[in-house]
Amino acid sequence: MTQQGFLIISDITGYSKYVNESELEHARDSLTALLNLLIKHAQSPLVLSKLEGDAVFSYAPAGGFLQGQSLLDMIETTYASFRKALELMVLNTTCPCNACRNLPHLDLKFFVHYGDYMTQKLGSFTELVGNDVNLVHRLAKNQIKEKLGFKAYAAFTQSVMDALGLEDFQNSLTPHRETFADVGEVQMYVVDMHTVWERLKSRVRIEVRPEEALLIREYVFPVPPSILWEYLTKPEYRAIVLGASKAELLNLALGRSSVDSVYYCYHGKMKSNQCIVDWRPFDEYTIDSSTPIGVNFNMTFKLEPIKDGTHLINLWGKARGAWIMCKISDQLQKLVFVSDTDKGMERLRLRIQQDLADGTTFVSPLVEVDQVQVASLAAQALTHNH
Repeated sequence: MTQQGFLIISDITGYSKYVNESELEHARDSLTALLNLLIKHAQSPLVLSKLEGDAVFSYAPAGGFLQGQSLLDMIETTYASFRKALELMVLNTTCPCNACRNLPHLDLKFFVHYGDYMTQKLGSFTELVGNDVNLVHRLAKNQIKEKLGFKAYAAFTQSVMDALGLEDFQNSLTPHRETFADVGEVQMYVVDMHTVWERLKSRVRIEVRPEEALLIREYVFPVPPSILWEYLTKPEYRAIVLGASKAELLNLALGRSSVDSVYYCYHGKMKSNQCIVDWRPFDEYTIDSSTPIGVNFNMTFKLEPIKDGTHLINLWGKARGAWIMCKISDQLQKLVFVSDTDKGMERLRLRIQQDLADGTTFVSPLVEVDQVQVASLAAQALTHNH
């Protein structure tokens, strides 16, 4: 049966210099580690479809993402993790061989298309076939580097932009067209991942640490962190947790929630606001909450993967402001609001369970990856490029 969804290739590049001047054994070990990193970041609702030598092919069915920006966040967090891993490899090696010295020449590109596909089971993997599957692979043969000068990038087709519905984000990207003999002209939008990395690595961490927290609450949810993140951050589900009549998110950055975006929650005629002060998709975020009595407090949400779900840690910071009002606020948090939050989290857990039962929420199946196969594919890719 034909399905629709996002088709994504994460492609490690830089082999020509890396291999031609490197010892293959050390190169294989490094590339195997980087491939495993890409596999790890193919998180729900992404499904790992196939390992393709120096690349990982994954997909997400239509409706798999509760928020369009989550796909973009996954790409950005994957690239940030890739760059951090490379930097650690460089810092931690004392090996003088070319394979180790040339690690900085490796980089990562993403090709993203939205279209039709059919699936067929191949061992533990679900292989995709169809014209759109062929197209996303053709995108790798392009002139983006020559024409735009980007060494690492994410290239999205027009169909992806249409599916995401993030017009402001689309307008921030660089338009690019490619023509393929059997497909014709393909409109793409490209983002320079080096620019993304510069933005992400300069972030200042703001969080409520356990030793300074007023309260710490812990919860367990039956979905992986990447899915729970969407439930916790999408306004309509925040309203469920907060028992609000309505919740909305304003001050978006190119149509996406980020640091300085503000949640507004309505309880009848009363409105409260919570400003995002730290935003680390799928791992942790912190909000600065304003209260009706004129004080503020930070609240951090940490998501940790566990078997069959997520361990959510909610850390409440102490109030900031006038001394007496802080004392009143802290007591209210302990005596009233923490109980309300516990009830709200239970409402959210029940909603998630219902969504899982009726198929509204998609959790990708666990794919067992043979590490011998990963190392073998890395070796084959190196030999092929060599």
